[in-house]
Amino acid sequence: MYQSLRIILFCCLTMPFTGCSPTDSAAPVEPDHGGIADHVTFYGVGKVARYQQQMDSSLEYLGPLFFAEIFIAAGGDVTDASIKFPAPIGDSRRLEYRHSESDEIGDVMYLSGTAETDAELEQNYPSGAFEFTFSTPAGAVVGSAVSFEGGAFPTQPVIIFEQDEQQISFDNVDADRDLVITWPPFTEGRADENGILDDLIFVAIDSCTVEDMVHSGRPFEKDDYLTFRAGDYVVPAGTLARGQTYSMYVEHALLPHTQKDYGMPAFATFAASTYMDFQTAGETEPDYCR
Repeated sequence: MYQSLRIILFCCLTMPFTGCSPTDSAAPVEPDHGGIADHVTFYGVGKVARYQQQMDSSLEYLGPLFFAEIFIAAGGDVTDASIKFPAPIGDSRRLEYRHSESDEIGDVMYLSGTAETDAELEQNYPSGAFEFTFSTPAGAVVGSAVSFEGGAFPTQPVIIFEQDEQQISFDNVDADRDLVITWPPFTEGRADENGILDDLIFVAIDSCTVEDMVHSGRPFEKDDYLTFRAGDYVVPAGTLARGQTYSMYVEHALLPHTQKDYGMPAFATFAASTYMDFQTAGETEPDYCR
């Protein structure tokens, strides 16, 4: 089962949110941060409401997840990463490095934690401003604030499988045919009025050996990543193996605010993820997962 990887708020650091437009017609000049953005694609914090979907499509609430992540660009280098919590906690915590084996997504610096209830998550990870500090060979980011204020969880997605234009069961997927993964429309998703990043959808599949088999892509890393407009995601025939059990999730993510700081996008996100295990038909090597 996944500990979701994820994203994502707007907070003008030099002006209030409602006053971020310049008073004259001249476009604001982005400060020169000396190539820091060459090392990081984006960074942010997230809260995720997690659900487990059963074979009959019923959902069980798993409790929420918090994460803070810095997404490292290809060839980038990030060190000494930490995040300062808002009041009443107020302490700083170190982010750890996590290597990605996937060709679809890059490495991250991260901190995560789970809770049994939304109230417990709010107590441990308050919805105030979290401040990122980290170093790159091109310079440092110090106290870049990303806030959860004003956001809420979206409705959780329900996973649907289709092959040959017919809905199918989750325990008999034909690995030799395209698998269409779909869900009810993400009606809460919206385009970003700031033009930085629209609300997002993610689809990912892991093998029984926890190998990243499929990922729909993260923004700024892959051109065809999914936004709220997407109605499905196609796993091409031959991607999955026969006779296997896979773990997957579909996530709908709201970005209540968007910002750029130090030349990089930074966000807070409220998301809902639905996890599910499914099986492909046929047989394979009996020790495949050992």
